[in-house]
Amino acid sequence: MTKFLTFNIDKAYQEIKERAEAEAVTNKNAWDSYVEEYINEKISVGELHPDTNNEECITNLKSRWEIYKNNINIH
Repeated sequence: MTKFLTFNIDKAYQEIKERAEAEAVTNKNAWDSYVEEYINEKISVGELHPDTNNEECITNLKSRWEIYKNNINIH
């Protein structure tokens, strides 16, 4: 089995943040959708393995909503 060492959670956050900013994401539900879409994309291109428990990555990235929200001044 191949090890997937290319995935970086901080880089993932930056990529999701850039996409969300480009689409003017301003609510948690939209952010969560972007996170799930991103993880599924990484599985489909082989950066994450589908049999791996990716819930930790999803939870981590979803929890960064507050950071994103504060950076774009949503109240």
